[in-house]
Formats: sequence, structure tokens, C-alpha cells
Amino acid sequence: MKKNIFYLLLAVLLVISCKKDPEIGKWSDNIKLSQKTASFNSSNTSLVITSETTGWWLNGITYNQKSIDLTNVEKTAQNFVVTAPDFQVERKGGNKIVITMNQNTTNADRLLSVSLQHGNYFDGIEIRQSK
Repeated sequence: MKKNIFYLLLAVLLVISCKKDPEIGKWSDNIKLSQKTASFNSSNTSLVITSETTGWWLNGITYNQKSIDLTNVEKTAQNFVVTAPDFQVERKGGNKIVITMNQNTTNADRLLSVSLQHGNYFDGIEIRQSK
């Protein structure tokens, strides 16, 4: 009898401990971008993207798969500007992102990726500019 109770308790503990918790990084969208991708032609082009919330921060920027140094950028600020020779990323008022790509005079397509984070939710914007 004691053996049956032990196995019953063991089974109950096993079922309780196997409760599935939400996976890390699987938060629901708490940034809510108006647009996540765009394609630009080779001319100088700008795009304004909005977010429904303002609690997010800049997680990173890559340009043609190379990380951009953001050491001097206050990534959590409601207003910031990241300027590089070929592009500019500006946050205005906490919920507006203005992305400008300068004219593409190279013989290759260009790719700009802007990574955002809010809590444990990650999102991003990808801009492709044709040659």
C-alpha cells in the first residue's frame, strides 16, 4: 500500500513539474511596427515607420551584414540619430522611426537591418535597396 502511494505521489509530481512555461523570447508583439520590410530603388529614399508603443529600444543595426558601432548612441532614448555614410536611422518622439538611404551608386544591392527590443520581445526592420 505504501508503495502504491509513493508511486502515485511520484506520478503527480512528475505531471506538475512538466507544466509547459512560455518559451524565452516568445513574447507577443509589444512594439507593433507599422511596417517591417521595404524595398527601395537606387535613388535617395526615406521611409517613416511607426510603433504603437514607446518602451522599446534599439538593439542593433547591421548594414550589408556588418554591425554598426552604436557605442555613442543612447539606444533607449525617445529621440536619437544614427548617421552613416550610406544611411540614417532616426527615432522621433518615441514611436517614429525615419530611415533614409542615400543614393546607391554601387553595383550591388544594399541591406539595412534595424533590430529592436522591448522586454523579451525582439523585432526588426529590413530595408533592401537595389543597385
